[in-house]
Amino acid sequence: MLDVHGWGERVLAVGERGHILLSTDSGKNWRQTIAPTRRTLTGVFLIDDQVAWAIGHQSVILKSGDGGETWAKANAEIDPETAYLDILFLDAKTGFIVGSYGKFLSTSDGGKTWTEAKQDDDPHFSHIIAAPDGGLWLTGEFGTVRRSGDRARRWEPLATPYEGTFFGALPLAKGGAVVFGLRGNIFRSEDGKAWKQVESPTQSLLHGGLALADGRLVLTAGAGQLLVSADEGRSFRLATIAADETATATSLWQAADGGVLLTSDKGVHRLELAGLKTEAAK
Repeated sequence: MLDVHGWGERVLAVGERGHILLSTDSGKNWRQTIAPTRRTLTGVFLIDDQVAWAIGHQSVILKSGDGGETWAKANAEIDPETAYLDILFLDAKTGFIVGSYGKFLSTSDGGKTWTEAKQDDDPHFSHIIAAPDGGLWLTGEFGTVRRSGDRARRWEPLATPYEGTFFGALPLAKGGAVVFGLRGNIFRSEDGKAWKQVESPTQSLLHGGLALADGRLVLTAGAGQLLVSADEGRSFRLATIAADETATATSLWQAADGGVLLTSDKGVHRLELAGLKTEAAK
């Protein structure tokens, strides 16, 4: 499974071959729902307990109006060369989809229509996330980090000291962010302009991240491991996924009851915060 997202106790996870899993008890129990595609699904987002979206390879966009019980294709045209990689809604009307070759789609009518924004360049965009201050952060390949303060009407390119792929960003409360990507690379900025590399305890690909309700930051790594920070991303320590020490984690979501849901190549795991123990620094 590749992505997980929830609203209240309802949670959806998506992955390869069109797999969609649904939980109505914060991830304690799961069942499969039927998707009208066998394409790999890479992202999922619940706007509320009824409306949900899923996106994936070959430009597939799916919509559910009953909380993920049933799904329908939401776009008529299929582009076999385009992979949509992340989806975000700010409210019931305003949403974004990002993906390969600089694809950036936006909607202002709840997904009835999508408008593509043309790019001067075409890096793969891997992740879009809303910040606590209402801004947006966008990450991708070639060290791409962009920030918007006006709901994606304009984007500010931010220069970083890294030319590899960033798979995600975790915005900080005061306007900066932690960005992460290939080979365990982590960078942190207080203002989005001056970046400092954070010492990483792994060289594994860091694919996903989450800011927990208690303030800790968690990144997914390989070989059954997570990276956890208790100081706003200034330092990270390794933690082990007790459920499966061989799982390669891909994404995270914190359920309504505080449990952390994690997708991996082995399925979906539920982690209790009390069990998220980090290794001592060496």
